[in-house]
Amino acid sequence: MPRTVMTYLNPTLKVADTEAELAAGTGYECQITSAVISASVTFQTIPPTGCAGPSQSPSAPTYSLTIDWLQDWSAPGGGLSKWAEDHAGLPAWVELVPNTADAATKATGPVTVVPGSFGGTFGDGSAGMAGAPVWGFTDRPTFVVPADVLADEAEAA
Repeated sequence: MPRTVMTYLNPTLKVADTEAELAAGTGYECQITSAVISASVTFQTIPPTGCAGPSQSPSAPTYSLTIDWLQDWSAPGGGLSKWAEDHAGLPAWVELVPNTADAATKATGPVTVVPGSFGGTFGDGSAGMAGAPVWGFTDRPTFVVPADVLADEAEAA
């Protein structure tokens, strides 16, 4: 299989209150500097018994979205900074498209919103980052890749 390299050009992050509203959700592509969905596996410790010592059993992975954006409190409506603050601790839905030229490759799912920072080091423009909040997925995100798109199109035909 040949090497495939994804280039993140014109990525888009959409946010909405519900999955149904996601198609028309608000996109924040111009403020986002990084958006990464990561998985991690936790382990459950099985206690020792009279016949065996303790052991560990892996659980299903949990997913999180680490998102970094430029603070945009002065944008109309307060931008993503105000949206995240208004939705702090609440459920929401996200859609991450790494490259709008390939909008079929994306991930969507439900998250719990964490607000970003307000303020920074005076006189330092780079300090205007929101602080890379981590939005935990409340359920496994859906990853759509080209093979899935082809299979969906074949089923629809």
